[in-house]
Amino acid sequence: MLDHIVLATPDVQASVEEIAEATGIRAQLGGHFPGRGVYNHLIALGNEAYLEIIGPDPAQPNPDGPLPFGMDGFRDGSLTDRGAHVPHWCWKAGAEIEQRAAAARDAGYNIGEVQPLGRVLADGTRLDWHLTRTIWPPVLGGLVPFLINWGDARHPSSTAVGGATLTSWHGEHPDLDAVTRAHQIMGVELPLLRGPQPALVAIIEGPNGSITLS
Repeated sequence: MLDHIVLATPDVQASVEEIAEATGIRAQLGGHFPGRGVYNHLIALGNEAYLEIIGPDPAQPNPDGPLPFGMDGFRDGSLTDRGAHVPHWCWKAGAEIEQRAAAARDAGYNIGEVQPLGRVLADGTRLDWHLTRTIWPPVLGGLVPFLINWGDARHPSSTAVGGATLTSWHGEHPDLDAVTRAHQIMGVELPLLRGPQPALVAIIEGPNGSITLS
């Protein structure tokens, strides 16, 4: 089941404003990732899924390691032609996260090891979970998702601002057979279209209109 769609952006606040102007839904602060140099805002999309708007955190120094989702490109200039974009997505694996990650690795799809992660929420409390930490660049251009297990944690979609609907969601890739095989092995689902290059495309609708993110 889709867990969340990642929108990587060089300026979280600018992307929040753009989405709010188009849809009438203003994303609220999800939290900060201490030591990772990023923070996020969230919008619930229904069906226990959400949009994560994530980017460099002005309240943190540059981290020792790379920013997630290839966002160092916002700083070194290699992503200046893209701006905000959808580089990746996440699938709920639940208690089967280790088995699904192992099945992917055994089939030659290295989606990373299952590791603990967490962030400080806007109210100062902490949220913790386990996920496959993506090796960048991602498998098949991001069409193969990373996996997450929330355990007993409160799911972000239950506390994120509501009112938005994910009206369309699909992936594009020139080699649909390879993507389909990976999805079948991992037990994930994503509508697919053939395209000249890998892409993830979401249309989100709110009370004032819709926005296409890709």
